[in-house]
Amino acid sequence: MAIQWRGPVPASNYTVGRGGNSVELIVDHWTVVMFEGAIRRFLNPASILSAHYVVGADGRVAQLVSEDDTAYHAGLFSVNQRSIGIEHEAGPAMPPTDAVYAASARLHADIASRYGLALQVGTTVLPHHAIVPTECPGTLDLERIVREALQEDDMFTDADRAMLKRVYDHLEAYEPLTWTKRLQLWLAKALSTGVPTADLSGPDVETGQAFDARTASRR
Repeated sequence: MAIQWRGPVPASNYTVGRGGNSVELIVDHWTVVMFEGAIRRFLNPASILSAHYVVGADGRVAQLVSEDDTAYHAGLFSVNQRSIGIEHEAGPAMPPTDAVYAASARLHADIASRYGLALQVGTTVLPHHAIVPTECPGTLDLERIVREALQEDDMFTDADRAMLKRVYDHLEAYEPLTWTKRLQLWLAKALSTGVPTADLSGPDVETGQAFDARTASRR
C-alpha cells in the first residue's frame, strides 16, 4: 500500500528504539482535527505527541515515526514501547469515512502480517480509551477495521472464490482416485488403438484386483 513519509517528528516527540520490546499490539485513535492539522501537531516539538501513522478521510496514509521507534500516543510509555499507534481523520463532527476504514484495514493487515499478530479487538487491537481515560477513538469501529483487515489478508478475489466454489461443488471430480482411474482407462484405450508399449501392471484402483486392459478399454 502507498504510504507517504512525513517524518521525522522532533526528538521531543518520540524515543529512538523500543527498549528491547517487540511490537505486540496496535492502538487506534481519532485525530479530532483535520489530516494536515494532526500532522502539524505531531511535528510541533512542544506537543510531546506523535503516532506512527495518520489515516486520512480520503484514504491517504502518512507515516511520521519509524515502526522501529517508540511514538508517544497511548499515554503509557510501557504501552508505547510495545505498540504501533494509528490516528484516523475523524472526530465528533467528522464521522469516519469508508475510505478511512478501507485504508486502515489494509494498514492493520500489513502490520499484522509483518509482526505475526492475530488481529483481535481487545487483545492485539486496542482503542486508546482501553489504556487511559479518554473519549478517543470515539465512534471509530475497530471491529469493522479488523473484519475488513482479515478479508484483506485472505488474498482471495471474488473470481478466486467463485472458482473454489466450483471445485467444492464438484469435489468428487477432483479426487485422486477418480483421476487415477481415468488415466488407467485412457491408457487401456490407447493401447487398444495402437500404442506400441504401455506398462499397465498393478491393481485396478477401484477393485484392487489385477488390472485388465482389455476389459477396461470397453468401459
